[in-house]
Amino acid sequence: MSLRNESTPSDTSTERGAGVPGPAVGRRGLLGGAAGLAAGAVLFDALAPGTASAAASSAPRSSTASGGSDRPLRTESGLVTGIPAAVDGVTVYKGIPYAASTAGPNRWRAPQPAPSWSGVRAADTWGPACPQPVDGIPADQVPPLSEDCLNLNIWRATKSDELRPVFVWIYGGRNSAMWSGQPIYDGSTLASKGVVVVTFNHRVGPFGDLAYPELSAESGHHASGNWGVLDSVAALEWVHRNIAAFGGDPDRVTLAGWSHGSSFTNILMISRLARGLFHRALLSSGVQYTKDPSLGHVAGGYSSLADAEANGTAFASLMGASSLAELRAFTAEEIVAKVFAADAPSEGTSFGNVLDGYVLPMTYTEAMQPGHEIDVPVFTGNSKDENGASPTLTMTVADYESFAATTFGDQAAAFLALYPATTDAEAAAQYCRYCDDEERVSTFLWGTQFRLAARNTSPIYNYWWTQVPPGTDTSNPITPGQDAAELGAYHGSDLYYIFGGLSGTDRPWTARDYAVADTMSSYVANFAATGNPNAPAGHSRSLPTWPELRTNRPLSMELGVEFDPVGAADSAAKYAFLKRYLESQTTAY
Repeated sequence: MSLRNESTPSDTSTERGAGVPGPAVGRRGLLGGAAGLAAGAVLFDALAPGTASAAASSAPRSSTASGGSDRPLRTESGLVTGIPAAVDGVTVYKGIPYAASTAGPNRWRAPQPAPSWSGVRAADTWGPACPQPVDGIPADQVPPLSEDCLNLNIWRATKSDELRPVFVWIYGGRNSAMWSGQPIYDGSTLASKGVVVVTFNHRVGPFGDLAYPELSAESGHHASGNWGVLDSVAALEWVHRNIAAFGGDPDRVTLAGWSHGSSFTNILMISRLARGLFHRALLSSGVQYTKDPSLGHVAGGYSSLADAEANGTAFASLMGASSLAELRAFTAEEIVAKVFAADAPSEGTSFGNVLDGYVLPMTYTEAMQPGHEIDVPVFTGNSKDENGASPTLTMTVADYESFAATTFGDQAAAFLALYPATTDAEAAAQYCRYCDDEERVSTFLWGTQFRLAARNTSPIYNYWWTQVPPGTDTSNPITPGQDAAELGAYHGSDLYYIFGGLSGTDRPWTARDYAVADTMSSYVANFAATGNPNAPAGHSRSLPTWPELRTNRPLSMELGVEFDPVGAADSAAKYAFLKRYLESQTTAY
């Protein structure tokens, strides 16, 4: 099975430039699949579209069998009890519905209200994940798949007399291995540091992104597509209405995400739909300058509504359907099998974010005008080896020079003078240095747009992740199968440390890793509490000082191997060159 994109129609390659090999795992190529859907098909909800699967999965279970660790808490749908989490003194509540089933008539519609239940619901089991391919993933790691998948999980410190900041996490991925109950997203450690953590499932792939002319007509003012983003809004609305019962402060919500989830966070910083529902933003693999060419094929990219609807029309043709009613009549298994088949064409199977004029009301560049983007503190960065760089990259001098000519045109000689290579080994090393520099410069330039063009006043804390996780991890299907020594600080390698819960995952962690995770998760907890990752004055826990972004000082905070500010590029000359290059681009996303 070929998963052609992480989130956008144009992501058909792991390459950064023509003729240049990309890394095994990166923002352009995450989780390539194997063939076959047999392992996943049996996990789908067996109910046909239109049946009352919501009632089945939402029925309360006996709290006496759950080992519930505290008194029932009241949500708008009913009472829930939780169970002890991975850290002493923390309770987790699993699989709480925040919206109704998306099966039958609710498929490709905005989320509908969650059903209620009587009695006490034992929130002791992860809820179903949304339909997606799961081939190549061990069966014991895959939850049931169902269109009744809009559920969330909450971690909270059980003994707390005050409302605590809330951290709402949006997972990333590439239309596969995307669900909220993976061990890598365990919120226990952050909860023990004073944060109420929420993770939730949202629709993905064709279920989360389909735009189709008949759907746009049915939807009216909000066209079609971006169903997964609308799910995220519904989750935030649920949090706003209910999180105080779990000790969370609805006026201190951090919206956070990685990769595809980071693109959702970025969209909701622009969209009017989420105003007032979150107050800080954390974007891991992250944001880019709005004229960065890589936005054409990374998770943050998008399609026009016309292009997305053309893809939707091709999707209907692929399915053998001539109407929306016929598309809704297919089972989820049938859709997944067609869209993600190894021989599926790119036409009709390329799903991603949509510039629909409603959920995403304007381009990223247009959003960089005063008052268009939400003015909240931002914590954002990228990993060292995710954007083309790789410790095992091989490249010939000829390929390197061809890349320079293709990418920089008449400035190729200036580029090669800054990043010179006379051997193949030097070519690979210099290409990686360029990738590292360009990524940091792009993020920094986004920060200058946020502050200067948009005239926002909230602080930005930009980072460059350098820690390499040891070994491999078989407990999280979102993580790559190779040993990290081959991948470096790969795309998503910072996730373990953001959540801080290393002990629940399958890697040979060292004392250094635990120290890094403690520091990183403390930065996250502080940011969720105050909008500043640094320890408050007089706090018992000291942390390396992380300066906020200053538009006249091109810096980034290295997190991982060291905890120190570093240049946005390795030299002032390289920064000036890459800034000129990015600002000279004619396509403004």
